[in-house]
Amino acid sequence: MTIDARNPEGKALSPADRSRLIGEALRQAARVSRFSNPNKSTIRTIRAQKRRDIITPLLFLFLFVLPSLSSALFFGVYLSDRYVTEARFALRPAIGGAEKATPDAVGTTSSIPSQMIAQDSMIIGEYIKSRTMVETLERTLPLREMFSRDDIDHYSRFDAEKPIEKLVRYWGNRVKVGVESSGLISVAINAFSADDSLALNRAVLAESERMVNQLTDRARKDALAESEREMKRAEERLMKVQLAVRDLRNRDGVLDAQKANDTNLKMVAEIRTQRINLAVKLSLLQRDLRDESRSIQDLKAQIAQLDETIARIEREAANQDPEQRRVLSATLTKFEELDAERKNAEKYYAATISARERSRMIADRQIEFFSMIVEPVRAESAQQPRRMLSITIAIALSALAFGLSVLMRKALA
Repeated sequence: MTIDARNPEGKALSPADRSRLIGEALRQAARVSRFSNPNKSTIRTIRAQKRRDIITPLLFLFLFVLPSLSSALFFGVYLSDRYVTEARFALRPAIGGAEKATPDAVGTTSSIPSQMIAQDSMIIGEYIKSRTMVETLERTLPLREMFSRDDIDHYSRFDAEKPIEKLVRYWGNRVKVGVESSGLISVAINAFSADDSLALNRAVLAESERMVNQLTDRARKDALAESEREMKRAEERLMKVQLAVRDLRNRDGVLDAQKANDTNLKMVAEIRTQRINLAVKLSLLQRDLRDESRSIQDLKAQIAQLDETIARIEREAANQDPEQRRVLSATLTKFEELDAERKNAEKYYAATISARERSRMIADRQIEFFSMIVEPVRAESAQQPRRMLSITIAIALSALAFGLSVLMRKALA
């Protein structure tokens, strides 16, 4: 079929014009076809973007592949084996040497409270990681050589030329100390050979036992010295009170005002008792005898004499000079105060003597023992580093980092 194409004037088109019109018609048809099917356009766009996207493979390479391979090489091949030796011990009181935390009546600590053992356990736990422990180990073992051998990986190796402060920090990474609430102390030491780990653990235990003995010896001596000081103070107090009583007696010219007053009262009471007995006897005799009889006259004379004596004593007490009575009253009051203080001082002095004796008995014996629960044993295989666990964690973290980066990139796009 042929088409007779003409221009607006009705003239036939030339071959060139006809070709131009056909090209425009084809381009218009292609444009309409493209916009009428958007899915195909989107797919082609995505494919084009994928061909142009080089960021995602780079993220996968740098965030997942390289970290995973590096962790596998680092934990699986590079790090040196570490051997762990563990021991457990406890501080136990001697039988009868760790009573309840009840201070003595004199305020001394001759008894060993249970809190002291808990404090010593914490002290030993800190001492194992201290500089003093490191210096002690250096005197008995080649500590720097153990951690600076050439067969140890560079990351874990210690530089033997570094100062003691760096060695103490490095030692803190090689030893693990745990103090449980029950008082059990665990010590785990990791070294780069089984023999070194065992030797270090034994040396730490020996030094810890020496420190425990030193602490208990110091506590025993301190308790004894405190008891002796308290006993000396109690003795000085008692002597001071006794001197005050003596001075008061000498100054007031009374041997013992309280005793003098008690003697007078006792004398009056005895005289009254005698008079009552004589009066009873007189009444009985008067039933049978006449008043003029010799016996009745003698009894009446004795009763009269006793009445005169009682009256004289009471009269002397009543007619005493007011100033003298005041002095006597003040003297009696002072004597009562000093006597009460003297009795308290004597009781306190006796208590300090007992406390000092208990402290001496405790000082003569061991009050706290280093009790080994689990002996250190030579390790047969390396327990650190935990290679598979470390590699697995590193791979998981790498995958997580890659996934998060992809999600963030899509969200930003």
